[in-house]
Amino acid sequence: MKPVVAAMENMATAFNGLGLWRGLQPVWGQRMRARTFDRSLYLWMHRCGLMGRGERTTLMELIKSGMTVVDVGANVGLYTVCMASLAGPSGRVIAFEPDPENVEILRENCAENGAGNVEVRHCALGARPGRLTLHRLILNSGENHLGREEKAAFSRVVEVDVAAFDALYPGEHLDFVKVDVQGWELNVLYGMEAALRRSKPIVFLEFWPDGLERAGADPEDMYRFIESLGLNLYSSDGWKLLSLGSFLELATKAKGMGYVNLVASVNRPAGL
Repeated sequence: MKPVVAAMENMATAFNGLGLWRGLQPVWGQRMRARTFDRSLYLWMHRCGLMGRGERTTLMELIKSGMTVVDVGANVGLYTVCMASLAGPSGRVIAFEPDPENVEILRENCAENGAGNVEVRHCALGARPGRLTLHRLILNSGENHLGREEKAAFSRVVEVDVAAFDALYPGEHLDFVKVDVQGWELNVLYGMEAALRRSKPIVFLEFWPDGLERAGADPEDMYRFIESLGLNLYSSDGWKLLSLGSFLELATKAKGMGYVNLVASVNRPAGL
């Protein structure tokens, strides 16, 4: 790494970690804590409605009291705590987060909000167990990712544990699964195939074609696998049922930095 780039990365790391960004913010009726500038900004943008409005509405429509929910890519827990509240005391949320800094804040935010129905797991999910490199973006940990090895400016890497959901929770019944892992989504689904086939839960996932390609898959792989589970795929654009052709067309439109939210379900969920 060039000395100038290294110095700039060190400055960005120091700026991001300044104590100025620490503290609690009220977001969606929750008390959320951040330790870094990028996560504080992330919470503020949700608080102001600049991010997450559609996602929150979808969660509120789909998650019911008593559900067992899996949150893959929990980050600092904003959505985790929201889903824990929706599932209620008779429900359960299993939250997965591989980043060692984010998982600490995730646990703190669950405790701050009395989310005693959340089980936090410090690992990534994938198709098989192992150790992989997590690429951590200094000024946007929401873009942390597994997948193809790369070294971008303003990033760090850390080795993390990866587990397959089916190995961790054999026989677990699931009602709702949220997956937002920057292109690693199909690998996550492969590792929970038995649970998905058995439970036929509603799956809410981010679809980012470029990230999927970086993770070694393509849109047709995703569509075919979800179809093989006995689930239909719906777009966030009016929650229309997607055929393979319309899904591949959607993937083409979302190339570059674009992404869309998808719902996989046996039937179109009520309320959508």
